[in-house]
Amino acid sequence: MRPCLLIRSHTSRGLVESAFNHVWAGTKHGTAAARGHCFGSQTSFDYTLPPRRRNSSFPRARSTSTIAQKHVPNTSSGPSLSTALDNEVVIKAETLLQSPLIPDTAEVEGLLQACEVFANLVSGESQSVPASNLLSLEETPNGANVPGGKEIPLTVSAKNAAAQLISSTAYKVIKDPNIYITPKLLSTYVNVQALLGRPSSLPEVFYLYAYKPVPKPKTIPVKYTIPNPNKPTAHIPLPVADAALTAAIKTKDLSLCFDIIHYSVCARAFWNSKFLRKALVPISGAVLCPFAVYKLAIELSPYLDTMEPTMAFNVLFGGVLSYVGFTATIGYVAVTTANDQMDRVTWVEGTPLYERYMREDERMLIDRVAGAWGFKQRSRRGEEEGPDWEALREWVGMSGMILDRTELMDGMQ
Repeated sequence: MRPCLLIRSHTSRGLVESAFNHVWAGTKHGTAAARGHCFGSQTSFDYTLPPRRRNSSFPRARSTSTIAQKHVPNTSSGPSLSTALDNEVVIKAETLLQSPLIPDTAEVEGLLQACEVFANLVSGESQSVPASNLLSLEETPNGANVPGGKEIPLTVSAKNAAAQLISSTAYKVIKDPNIYITPKLLSTYVNVQALLGRPSSLPEVFYLYAYKPVPKPKTIPVKYTIPNPNKPTAHIPLPVADAALTAAIKTKDLSLCFDIIHYSVCARAFWNSKFLRKALVPISGAVLCPFAVYKLAIELSPYLDTMEPTMAFNVLFGGVLSYVGFTATIGYVAVTTANDQMDRVTWVEGTPLYERYMREDERMLIDRVAGAWGFKQRSRRGEEEGPDWEALREWVGMSGMILDRTELMDGMQ
């Protein structure tokens, strides 16, 4: 069924404004039945995140909070939206989540894309947003913007009400036990919460992405399988983690930044995925190289007339293998010790090169947090103080890194 919207191209300013005011009033004086519909299915799980555990080889920052209690949007009392938002998001979400069957992935993606469109609408810089953003849901399947359209004024209270309901609805959808979180759903959800400026639930969703039980299709009642959270496909993509961290930095929540980094680039699944994507091919080449050099030496040794074939084979095999091994070692050291990208956070002396390479994404995101909390002027670096900065310094130190190494600061060479 194609989505049907109340707001069309002939909608006037007064109709939309009155719709928002009417629903906002209904939020204050409406009945409990209008707000008390139950989202979700009959089966539920308790997704309380475990405390962070210190890794024996890689030092980790200590836990700052229990995400299940702190980083969950308030879904119990959220203001309602206009009739258009109710029709496109709320009612469809209720129908989708109350079904005893596993929802179709395309329907879930369409619902979150609708949330993304409305999130773009309510998060605009100006107080007016184009009506074409709403019309795009009906006229284009992928929610693309249609040029033109009238400007619809939205009050601050209406925007806050819309943001709360969009955020809570998207959270209920992504957490429902019968919905399998795909990479596309995760990316869309992160974008929705980032647009709304409500990224507090992202660490928990990152945890669910790896640990949430997977529903089995065509089973009534629905049965679930326990996934392997360490498999490479369970990793949080780096662009998604970077977008989530950007949203957390905008909210100036240091604890939230810690949790996003911990449940994304610090996860074992992320390291396994990085190993397969970047390190597997070079390591495979290093393993196969001696066999290839051996075959090459056998083929070329008879063509050397200045020495015996046996000696020629030994010289060719030893010389070529030594050259390849020496060059590969220099390249490995150059890649793992590169520090041009480092700004304020560097590695502690003695950190193994393999660990540096595998945790470089973690160091990069921590460096972003340090740059966001510290002074922008390079001449004032080192003058930061306060509880947040001390907590950041302690967290960096417990992660095996150094914040503002003295010999690398301006004037300290």
